[in-house]
Amino acid sequence: MPQARLPDINTAYVKYRVEAIHALKNKEYNVMHGCIIAINALLPPEYQVIISTPDYTELSKAEITYKCSSCEEAIPKEDIVIFDLLPNSMQMLLHGRNANKVWNCIKCHKLNQLDSTKISQTILQNPTFLGVVPESPARTNGLMDRMRFNIEIERWGWNILGELEFKMGQFRDDNWKRGDSDDISTAIDFSLDNKEQD
Repeated sequence: MPQARLPDINTAYVKYRVEAIHALKNKEYNVMHGCIIAINALLPPEYQVIISTPDYTELSKAEITYKCSSCEEAIPKEDIVIFDLLPNSMQMLLHGRNANKVWNCIKCHKLNQLDSTKISQTILQNPTFLGVVPESPARTNGLMDRMRFNIEIERWGWNILGELEFKMGQFRDDNWKRGDSDDISTAIDFSLDNKEQD
């Protein structure tokens, strides 16, 4: 990357970041969106934030596992098939029910009672930077839709700005560690200087 181009990246980044935050605070969502896309475009492809609802949904979903009482393996919920097991007459007499909900462990093939299974759910720690955000919400007609849109687009804007800040930090750190004569960290300083805050 030519050294002459590097200061322009820094200047453009700082300018777009200030404009994006200003537009977000003033509900100028088209300006905010344009600035965010421009910031993302300044980054090399491997540091860009991906905007994809399916990818975001896949990466951010909670993982639910069922623990087998025999082998103690944690089995993902999507691999669990729950079915009714008809009890024998002694079990009916003791438990007073017609059927037991059970599932079969895919590891050890033992049956597990659903009501005594330990179920765990792992959720993303906050903050977690995935490098992926969903597509921005779309505006629709109607007063309620407009109010919901304002809340959702503001949340989306802050979310992608956080992701971009994380990616910019990675980009700067990775190039700082190079230590060669072409080290771009000498030219890129993603900090606000006073003249950019007017």
